[in-house]
Amino acid sequence: MIRRFQRLSLERQLFLSFFSLCAALLLLFTGLTLWLDISRQRHAMDGVISNTAAYVASLRPVADMLEQGYPDPQVRQELDAMSQTLSGLDVILVCDTSGMRFYHTSRQSGGETELTGDEGQRLQEQDSFITTGYSTHGEQRRAFHAVYNDGGNLVGFVMASVFTSDILRRGLVLACYSLVLLCVMLAAALALSHGIVSLLKSSLRGHHPAELLDLYLRQSDVLNAIEDGVVATDPVGNILFCNQAAQALLHTEDDPAGCPLPQLFPDSRCKETARAGAGSYNRSCTLGNRQVLTTELPIQGEEGGGVLTVFHDKTEMLRLSDKLSGTQNTLDTLRAFNHEFMNKLHVILGYLQSGQIDQAKRLIINSSLVSSQAVRETADCIRVSSICALVIGKMLHAAEYGICLTVTPDSRCRPEDLLLTETECTSIVGNLLENAIEELARSSPKVREIRLGFYTRSDCNIITCEDTGDGVPEDIRARIFERGFSSKGPGRGLGLAMIRDITQRRGGTIDLDTEPHTGTCFTLTFTKERS
Repeated sequence: MIRRFQRLSLERQLFLSFFSLCAALLLLFTGLTLWLDISRQRHAMDGVISNTAAYVASLRPVADMLEQGYPDPQVRQELDAMSQTLSGLDVILVCDTSGMRFYHTSRQSGGETELTGDEGQRLQEQDSFITTGYSTHGEQRRAFHAVYNDGGNLVGFVMASVFTSDILRRGLVLACYSLVLLCVMLAAALALSHGIVSLLKSSLRGHHPAELLDLYLRQSDVLNAIEDGVVATDPVGNILFCNQAAQALLHTEDDPAGCPLPQLFPDSRCKETARAGAGSYNRSCTLGNRQVLTTELPIQGEEGGGVLTVFHDKTEMLRLSDKLSGTQNTLDTLRAFNHEFMNKLHVILGYLQSGQIDQAKRLIINSSLVSSQAVRETADCIRVSSICALVIGKMLHAAEYGICLTVTPDSRCRPEDLLLTETECTSIVGNLLENAIEELARSSPKVREIRLGFYTRSDCNIITCEDTGDGVPEDIRARIFERGFSSKGPGRGLGLAMIRDITQRRGGTIDLDTEPHTGTCFTLTFTKERS
């Protein structure tokens, strides 16, 4: 019942608002029009009496009659005919300079005129004037005009007047017509207001304004309660709506409505989605320091299309997954390391039982190059099990030759960021490390170290392998990637050729930095664009 009252109240408010506005405009228009009509009528009446007085004063018989000093019956007849002809004129009066009446429209009024007596003096200063005065018949609007003889001397004046009551009566008639017209227009405004409200209701598809307001508020609350970011844009990429989760991801404190989405989210494809009309789902992107899955869907509406962009923040999920997978990877690696360590103990036991004390000492010293701490750090940096196992295996293999193989502390390798397959990665890393181990084992430099760097992001992967060997001689640098070419003897030269093939197939690049008796560094770069 309350909702129905609110609904009807809002509809009534809309109806009354439209009707009140129309009524106010109509009243203002009618009042202004009525005032202009009355003013125009008053000016027109002033023109009639002024022109009549001027015309009568210009008649030669009238001037002769005043100069002779007695009324002329012929002049009286002409003036009577004129007063009967002119509509809206009440009185025509002809007097001499002393105010003696020579003609009056109503001859039965008798007596002297009811004038102020200063008309003659005023007419000596000006030929004509209009004023308002009183007579025995009431208030009049009077026009005076001077009459001159042939010698140019003032001999009298003519007055033409109309009663103010007649003017008021004409104004009242205009007011009645205006009132009738106003009523008609108010009725039309009433029908128009009802039609506008009905049109508004039909355009809202049967929903009442109160229902839409309540629906909008509820929808806003629901969208703001969603943990995923939701952004609606128009076909050119301008933001129409952005919930609170999206504002937090886009790092905007104020409502970004009207701002282009690509300006806040450079990886946005909202314009392409709007043009193509096809959506993209669960695209992995970086938004600031957050990893998000982006879904962009085209929206088709009656007033044009748009795009709905949904951001699913997977940063926390990846962090938890990272911890779980890292812990599991570390446990698996430690088990393998423990198994390998037990094998080493058996070998050492064999050396001791056979009396080969020096070999046992050397094996123990070299085994210390691979500590459990190094294994844990490697497992923490490289979260791809196959690659991690390969690297730790190479660490143990390098330790047999007294070589320290480490992974750079800032290395990061996660399965979801790889641009290559695990097989391709293990092939590249395995061949790089094997070549470096063979080089250090063959050359026996003072410092025997290998550093592996593995840096993966969703848009770029970089692999580096640096050793402290003798370097690549200048005369063979151009041929080291040729299949079958090797400085280590026949039947070799396949590892670097395989690395080159994978790199070319994936659109990557290989950079070689080497110095004699200092070392060599291979850097492989793969980008999402080219791979």
